[in-house]
Amino acid sequence: MLLELKKILENLGVKGLLNAYETAPWLHYDENKGITASAEVRAGPSMSDLEAEIQFLYDNPEEHKKTNPDQIMLMRCIPKGGYWSPNFLLIRGEDFVNKIGNWEEKACDLFRSCVQDIQMGKIPDIEELIKDKMTEDEDGGNGRGKIGRKSPKANPAALLGMKKGM
Repeated sequence: MLLELKKILENLGVKGLLNAYETAPWLHYDENKGITASAEVRAGPSMSDLEAEIQFLYDNPEEHKKTNPDQIMLMRCIPKGGYWSPNFLLIRGEDFVNKIGNWEEKACDLFRSCVQDIQMGKIPDIEELIKDKMTEDEDGGNGRGKIGRKSPKANPAALLGMKKGM
C-alpha cells in the first residue's frame, strides 16, 4: 500500500495535513468504567515517519488486570518515493506485518474505527474490532470479497430430481 500523505492521514481519521512534530489526538474518558481511551497520530522529525497509537489508561489497572498504559496498537508509516506506507504494526503486542492479507489497509480501518468510537464518546470494544478488522478475508485475499462474485449456475431440472434418462 503506497499512498500520498494526505490519503494515508485520511485513512487514519486525520483531517488535513500534519507537519513535523505535530499530532492529531483523540481522547475519551468513561467514568463508569474508569477507562480513558486515547488515539494519536504523530508526525516525526523532518517528516521521517508517522506513528498511529491507541492506548487505554485505567483508574484501577489491577481491577482490569492490565498495566498502565495499555498499548493497544502501534503502527509506523514511512515515506517511499513521495508516497507513504505502513512498515510496522503491533496490536496487543503481536506483530501483524504480513500476517494477514492487506494488513496495512486493515490496520488503518481498525485505527479509524477506534477514533470514530472515541469521537462518539464511547470506549472502543477493542477485542470485537480486532476480530472484525484484523482477520483473513474469506476470499483468500484476492480483494474481491463477497460483492462481485458470480452466483453458481443451477440446472432447475436437476434441482427437482428430474434428471435426463430417469
